[in-house]
Amino acid sequence: MNLIEVLTGSVVFAASAGASLQLWGLAAAAAVAEQRQQERMEQAEVALLRAETALRRLAPGGGDCSTAALQMHQALAAEPLAPGLVRQLEPTTSGDGVVLRLAVDGEAEPRQRLYVPAVLGLCAGAQGGGGGNP
Repeated sequence: MNLIEVLTGSVVFAASAGASLQLWGLAAAAAVAEQRQQERMEQAEVALLRAETALRRLAPGGGDCSTAALQMHQALAAEPLAPGLVRQLEPTTSGDGVVLRLAVDGEAEPRQRLYVPAVLGLCAGAQGGGGGNP
């Protein structure tokens, strides 16, 4: 085997080894990115559970549902939020509930929950059917 063949073989070997290492590096980076995304999704689930726990800690009442919805809005806004999550709170169109949306970096759709004070026992809720004859 002469020197040219040895040099050509080593160049081909080095190029293929470099390409292989690059592919392994890309695969490892993709696995790490997937793991981080999974952790952010788990943090969103934990934030939703904390929100529900905070709402269940509120004192039950028999008053107005709009006032209870405002109380829920304040309680949800006071909850800590993990980095990588964005919280958006909106009252329902009827004003008797709160919609919590948690946007996770890298996800197209936010996680969302509807919280209604009557369901949690924080207000009296609607009474009777209304409009019917006795």
